[in-house]
Amino acid sequence: MHRPVVHAPQLQRHALVPSVWLGLALWLAAPASAQDASTTVYIRTDTDHTTVVTPRVHVGAMATPATRVDLTYSADVWTSASIDIATSASKAVTEQRDELNVGAVHELEDATLSLSYRFSTEPDYKSHGITLGASRDFAQKNTNLALGASALFDQVGRVGDPAFSHALRTFVLRASATQVLDAETWLQALYELGYSHGYLASPYRFIGIGAGFPRCSEPSAVCVRESLPDERLRHAFALIARRALGERVALGASYRFYIDGWGVISSTAQASVSLTAGDATRLSLEYRFYDQSAARYYKRAVPSLAALGRHTTRDKELSPFMSHALMFTLDHPIALGTTGVLHLAAAVGPTLYLFRDFFAYDRLSALEATGSLRVEL
Repeated sequence: MHRPVVHAPQLQRHALVPSVWLGLALWLAAPASAQDASTTVYIRTDTDHTTVVTPRVHVGAMATPATRVDLTYSADVWTSASIDIATSASKAVTEQRDELNVGAVHELEDATLSLSYRFSTEPDYKSHGITLGASRDFAQKNTNLALGASALFDQVGRVGDPAFSHALRTFVLRASATQVLDAETWLQALYELGYSHGYLASPYRFIGIGAGFPRCSEPSAVCVRESLPDERLRHAFALIARRALGERVALGASYRFYIDGWGVISSTAQASVSLTAGDATRLSLEYRFYDQSAARYYKRAVPSLAALGRHTTRDKELSPFMSHALMFTLDHPIALGTTGVLHLAAAVGPTLYLFRDFFAYDRLSALEATGSLRVEL
């Protein structure tokens, strides 16, 4: 589980440029034996006045003939004047999160072992995480079984309040089975169990008490900070299928069912088609549908303190909603003599969110775009 979305109440300025230069330095410092290096920039903007820019740099190298080491640096730089900030009497926010991932994968004859560590930091949040994984092939590599476990140790703070500090611990177990059905088709089944304990609310999200959805910027408004349970148990099940239609066309489909102890139930269905054209240029189009129920603690309005309840939130991400998303991707490889391949890739697509019971609006539109450059040696 990723950290809860929180919004700082005061402007935190962190320049994007130093993050890009640090990422480029990591890239240029990669050992000569690196098998691949990539740089990516992701941008998302929506009609709730939120923009996210995420630069990412990755290098990978073979430390031994059977062991691969990967290093990834990324930054999330977001600016927002969303409804969460407006209703809590805060100004627009600019904030940056820096993250470093180090991982290793060791290949055995029919098995693979992996270990990774992640550290991320921002003005009001610190996170450490470790992930272990193991997989094994069976039936002449037509069947693969994999197990994974993650542990995250986070510390939640609040900008401007040094005394505010709460721990959050998250543990995740994953299992998957992949089966090659024939030369053109494979099927995968996945299960994930997650458990979180600690501070799971946002220290910046407030609830206006009274009729008419009062904003906390109003002098007479009565507002209380949202409250959520300190435990959350999650289950997720997924099926993924891929099939090639000849040498140039491939189809994909997946379905994911999710349920948790807060009463949220969701379904995600995806379908994709990809076409290889010309000299291996790949074009793909993906559609994703998502639908979820509300958490039992979600309330559109709180008319009085008596109606507040022990746990209450107005977080739109815990309200009932659905979304439709399209993504178009282009990947063009360029041969680097006989030594490697340079991949130029771009992806762009819109998402429409339809809210069934949110007080501020009934729809939100977002646009996502990604550009990447990857060198394989």
